[in-house]
Amino acid sequence: MEPLAWYIAGPLIGITVPLLLVLRGKQLGISSGFRVLGAQIFSRWEYFKYDWKKDLWQLEFALGLIIASVLIVNFTELGIPEITTESEYGVVSKDIYELENGILFFAGAVLIGFGARYADGCTAGHCIMGNAQLAPSSAISTVFFFVGGLIATYFIVPNLFNS
Repeated sequence: MEPLAWYIAGPLIGITVPLLLVLRGKQLGISSGFRVLGAQIFSRWEYFKYDWKKDLWQLEFALGLIIASVLIVNFTELGIPEITTESEYGVVSKDIYELENGILFFAGAVLIGFGARYADGCTAGHCIMGNAQLAPSSAISTVFFFVGGLIATYFIVPNLFNS
């Protein structure tokens, strides 16, 4: 079983997001689930004091993604991919699925999720949902996300390996 090609998956995401907004009046985003979860854990913080029950579906959506990923890895022939990267700097093959990496990934995900929610959305949220809403701030953010990515790709990362 092959994953969907980018030219199929991309338009499906591009169609789904505005449809959810128009038909259900809901914004699709993962970082919003962090605010729902935060409201359960940090209910004394002013930022988390809001009616989280109306947004509970966002947390359920995030949990559904995790459960679906586990099922796909365990019950299809896709399995867990081996991560091997080849570049002009050499070949990197790392078993990222070791326990200590899982702990780091979890801690990183919590920090990134909280930071994205505190910033009122992540990069993908601005690029997909914000642009679907024709938000000028999201259009500007998207341009600068790409500019930052290009600067990192062509100037910062190559210089890290030349030192």
